[in-house]
Amino acid sequence: MHEYLKYICKKHDDKKNEQMLSPCRYKCKSCKKKKLNGYSNPDHVTNPFGYLYLVPVMCIDCSIKKEKCMWCD
Repeated sequence: MHEYLKYICKKHDDKKNEQMLSPCRYKCKSCKKKKLNGYSNPDHVTNPFGYLYLVPVMCIDCSIKKEKCMWCD
């Protein structure tokens, strides 16, 4: 089990099953570095602009350092 999974809150418990799909394209709101991966989206609807990823608020490193859920804003 990955260490960051233990910090995911009950509200976002369903996100534990999502898989990382995209490379680091998004910015972490905590450290401001471009370190966030896009995750699979079970509610994805086909569109002409590409896949709609789920993006957490903070990176895995910040989630572990702050001991907070990476999906909570």
